[in-house]
Amino acid sequence: MGGRLGGMSATIPNQSSDDSLDLNGRQVHAFAVEMENLGYQRLVNLLVSMFNSGAWRTFQDGLGVYEFLPGEFDYFLTQQGVAREDVLHGIRDIDVKAQLEAAMDERRTGEEGYRRHVDEAREANPHRPAREILPFGYTRSESKKLANEGIPTNRARPALGSRVRRWRNSQGKVRSESIEKHNAVENIHRLSRRLNDQELALVIELLKKERRRRKRE
Repeated sequence: MGGRLGGMSATIPNQSSDDSLDLNGRQVHAFAVEMENLGYQRLVNLLVSMFNSGAWRTFQDGLGVYEFLPGEFDYFLTQQGVAREDVLHGIRDIDVKAQLEAAMDERRTGEEGYRRHVDEAREANPHRPAREILPFGYTRSESKKLANEGIPTNRARPALGSRVRRWRNSQGKVRSESIEKHNAVENIHRLSRRLNDQELALVIELLKKERRRRKRE
């Protein structure tokens, strides 16, 4: 899983002449502007390009100087208006997701030089109105600190989901067949949320029929 992410790259244009922006700040500004108006594929290219550029680590704009540690890419993204769901559903390549997750591993929160607690990162960086720094994933102890922000207490969450975590833990050796089956279950669950009560009841009844058919066989 080494090297540049999936071989993807994208040029981030200089869209600002604000003297308060340094070179990295202009890249980040252009990134934030484009992210608001992109389809998923362009979003993925731009997001991966920003990660590879390293500009997100240290930059300056009119609010001040920002500094993020190597394990705080999700902190940077949320402050730029990119949600966890954008990354989860926008990037299909699990190897790319695994490399991104290595830069936001919530299990290493508090590790010096890698990732600060979210409140420490907030205090160390300028505040952007309506763009609060948030973690994609969190440990149980971290979730308690963020309970007033709608995050369930006493619950841990992998930064980019359990499937990516298993892939990373196995160093890419998880069977692709298992991943595809897990994906199918996730897709069915996600689709079921869009159904009204009558449609959901019909789907449940069809699943019960399928179970009875398998028992007979």
